[in-house]
Formats: sequence, C-alpha cells, structure tokens
Amino acid sequence: MTETYEREGGPERVDRVLFNMEKYLGYVPGFRRAHARGVSFRGRFEATPDAAALTTAEHLQGGEIPVVVRFSNGAGSPYFVDRTSARKGTALGLAVRFEVPSGAHSDVVGLSITTFPARRPDDFIGLASAQRRGLPTGLPNPIRLALFLATHPQCVPGVIKVFTAATAESFATQAFHGLHAFWAIDAAGARHAFRYHWVPETAEVSMSAEQDKLWPPQYLVSEIEHRVARGPVAWKLVWELAEPGDPTNDLTDAWPQDRRRVTVGRMVVDRIHEDPDAADKIMYNPTDLPAGIEASDDPVLHFRSEAYIESKRRRAGETKPEITPG
Repeated sequence: MTETYEREGGPERVDRVLFNMEKYLGYVPGFRRAHARGVSFRGRFEATPDAAALTTAEHLQGGEIPVVVRFSNGAGSPYFVDRTSARKGTALGLAVRFEVPSGAHSDVVGLSITTFPARRPDDFIGLASAQRRGLPTGLPNPIRLALFLATHPQCVPGVIKVFTAATAESFATQAFHGLHAFWAIDAAGARHAFRYHWVPETAEVSMSAEQDKLWPPQYLVSEIEHRVARGPVAWKLVWELAEPGDPTNDLTDAWPQDRRRVTVGRMVVDRIHEDPDAADKIMYNPTDLPAGIEASDDPVLHFRSEAYIESKRRRAGETKPEITPG
C-alpha cells in the first residue's frame, strides 16, 4: 500500500512558490529555478547483497547499473559564487538517475546539508520572500529574515545549516543526504522506512585558507571535471533505517543517531557526460520510483515533484542568455 499525503494547494501553490523563487532568489531564464549551475557525468552503480534483502527494486538486486550524475550549486542563479570565504560555502546538490535493466529509470536527489529549512510547501514561500533584496548593497535585509524565523521556528535549524555550510574542497569530498523518507518493500511484502546518504570514499575535506586565496569564486564545476579526468571518484550509498514511531512526513525531523545504517551500494563516476545539453534537460524527479520503493507521506517530497515538473516546462520555453556561467 502506497503512503498517502496531504496535498496542499495544488497548481496554485506551485505557481506561488516558483513566483517567489524567480522574484527573490536570482532566477535566470532557461535555467533550473534551484541548482541552476551544474555539471553532468556518467558512471556505474552496483548494489550490495544487503540491498536485495531490503527491497525488490530492480536496480538494487546486484549487477552493474549505468547512472547519470549531476553535481550542482544549490543557488537559483547560475552566476552565484561557490563560497563567500574559506569557511562559508553554499548548499550543494547531487542528483542520480539509475538506468535500470527494464529500460525505465529511477531518480534520487540529495543535498550537502543534513537539515532542510522547509517542513511544508508554504515554508518555501515565506523563506523566499524573506530573502528578497532590500538594502542599498543589494543584499537581503537580515531583519526581515529574522522576523520570518521568529514566527516559523521550525525553519530555524535548516536555515542555520544553509547559512553555515562548510566550503567544500570538491564535490568528490562531500557527503550528500536524501532527507526525505521512503519505504522499501522486500520480497515478502514487508515495508521498512529509510532515508539515504551518499558517503564519499575519500575523506570529507573543506577548503583550506591557501586554496581560498588562489581559487576563483566559481571553482567546483571545473574542479570535479579535472578530478574525474584524472581518475574515477566514488560514493557508498547508505540507508538509514527507521524504527517504529520515527516520523516519515517531516524531513526537518532527524531520526536518532543510533538508527541502523546499511551500505546498499557503491557508485563510481568515471567520465563527463558526452552530451551536456541533453543531460541538462533531465528532470530528476524524487518520486520517480521503481517497484520495491515507495514515496512516504512527506508533503515536501511530493510538492518537489510537482514544482520540478512545472520548472522544467517553463525553462524549456525560455532562451538562455548568451553569457554562460563559468
């Protein structure tokens, strides 16, 4: 049985959220409304035997599965910097498309932060509006944001995570977290809630002060392109398994740290995508799931799917500016 969720607002709410994102968060025609600047690669994924014990999902039964992988800066503008200092970075994204043997596909999306600032779709609207530029410097007015957070305390932990994100040395040295809950269904029909994490096989490394002096404001895309050209990079896919009573409908509510974690696979990224334009058109839909995995009742999970569909429709009819991001 698939989890149900409370749908909030329908197409009208999607329009309101995208309107606020476009107006206040640096929208540029022809680009994604979030994670605008990114780069796509190809690679492979292979599940562990533990995965098949947890789910019947086609891509988790063993054997090599081709993947398309997109790394991105989380900002709405493709011109946004990757860091403001050696200690202050930005939230980063990892999107993966599994090209399963049946000819279908399955998408997962992850962030470099461990807590998300929006519990419900309406939080997106308030957060975007609160960050509108209102100072002579062109920066958001911190008083406006503080007033919003004072009346929406559920958003505070996630906003803190976003504004205190470490400056990653590379996408390759960064962990990414699914945040949303899903359900795994095994061969006997038993269902188990989980959240997923991509853990880099290299150590997680932040930028050094020396690198901060030498590297340009936008460096992550070029760095990962050069790194993969020298050799493959890899992540382990880890599932965090819920216990009875753990919430599945609130991505801001972390489960206790003692929850069991199972390594269900390994992903290797080994070459840049041969057709960047085609890869850029891919919409990574987090509710595009194979049999054996089901979406939870998290309203933001379902809302993201609806917003991504509308965002793709809009940018497909737009012309990108001639000056592209570095």
